Amino acid sequence: MNITEKQLANISVASVCALLCIWVLPGTIVLRHVLLCIGCIAGIFLIRKNWAQLIQPRFNLIPLGAIAALFFWVGIHYCFFSLNSELELSEIKGLWLRSLAGCIMAIGFATALSKHTHLRKYFYVSIFAVPFFNLVSYVVACIQVGGFVKPIDFFQFYFAKIETAYFGAIATAVAVANLVHLLFTKNRNKDHLQIALYFLGIALVVLSDLVANTKNGIAISLSLCILLSLIILVKACLSYRNSKKVALTVLALMLLLMALVWQGHKSFAFGGWDTIFEDVKVAIDIDKNTQWQRGEGTVEPPLNSLGIPAVMNTYSRFSWGAVGVRLIGEYPLGYGSINQSFNRLQSYANIYHEHGGQVHSGWIDFGLAFGIPGLILIFLALILIIYYGVRQSNDLSLMTAIYCLMLVPFGLIAEISYKQYFEATLFFLAFSATIVAISPKAHEESSPKYYLDL
Repeated sequence: MNITEKQLANISVASVCALLCIWVLPGTIVLRHVLLCIGCIAGIFLIRKNWAQLIQPRFNLIPLGAIAALFFWVGIHYCFFSLNSELELSEIKGLWLRSLAGCIMAIGFATALSKHTHLRKYFYVSIFAVPFFNLVSYVVACIQVGGFVKPIDFFQFYFAKIETAYFGAIATAVAVANLVHLLFTKNRNKDHLQIALYFLGIALVVLSDLVANTKNGIAISLSLCILLSLIILVKACLSYRNSKKVALTVLALMLLLMALVWQGHKSFAFGGWDTIFEDVKVAIDIDKNTQWQRGEGTVEPPLNSLGIPAVMNTYSRFSWGAVGVRLIGEYPLGYGSINQSFNRLQSYANIYHEHGGQVHSGWIDFGLAFGIPGLILIFLALILIIYYGVRQSNDLSLMTAIYCLMLVPFGLIAEISYKQYFEATLFFLAFSATIVAISPKAHEESSPKYYLDL
């Protein structure tokens, strides 16, 4: 049977969108693997059909090449530099094999969305599944108790806070990119319904972050909202006069939304924001304040410069981060495990510790796993995707640029280098790299438009 490229594109998009909808739900691991296999197979055939375009030498292929080189570096690391070859091999056979399948799936998916624009709406809807499910679970919790449930008392998650924060941040990046594209594309009638829907999508994400009481989610989503507000403010004041009224209306609503969400978060969240700088200062002094070596919560945190105990959550994560950075300096090629490098590397270095988990900073965790070479490859891809995404004049490329722009700070404060979150990160990086690699605007426009040129 001869399957057309259009049919393969439909299969690819259907498998990815279904996976995005159930990726974070418990009890779906078998279905996730089935969808991954279907998407990977569709991706292989789509790559074959577009091979000539994908291998045509050009600079905007470098991000995709950097991601491919990362897999080669993992193999080289295992053969020559591993500090625990048995553990590393087990992850290569599991996590890295799934990540490779996910990257193939992502390349096929990016090709499908680039060539079949009518399929993009399914991706734009499915990316909001996680915040939608989270809000639905919160509404159900309120109905069950017969009243309002404070975010700090809401524990009936279908999934963890990191999933709410991470997938919410991706959804916000998609909405922000599309709003910028809709508001500031010349010679185009403004689609007020789409603008309203993307604004409501951002509202859905920040409300989901609010009820989940996730500081990381609130911080990154509001940061993206601030970025959008700055772009609108400058663009509306300096150019695109025909869209000024709509843009300023969106700006006013965005500022109101940010103010309400921030006030709500400050009212219902655990403490920590007011003393964060003082707490960070004592946390990074890991030689003087050694409470980080004990289990979190088993001892009192040190006093900050205000004379009060540092917030435990802030102290633990920043002190672990400081330890992780020091270990990367001592072991610049990494330990070799995505999931256990921080714990195992401390033991390898004879450092007493009771915490057996991650640093809670994705980039530091990845540096501990595959060292400075691994970080160089990841950040090379990120920086070039941002560059080409802003430079190319289309909505998909801009979306990838804002996603990577979001990922840089988010990776400093969240566990994106752990289990399925790492697989999701590589999936979206491969997707983004493919978009900027095959964008027709990359070589057809002699004077590209810079969306974010402020």
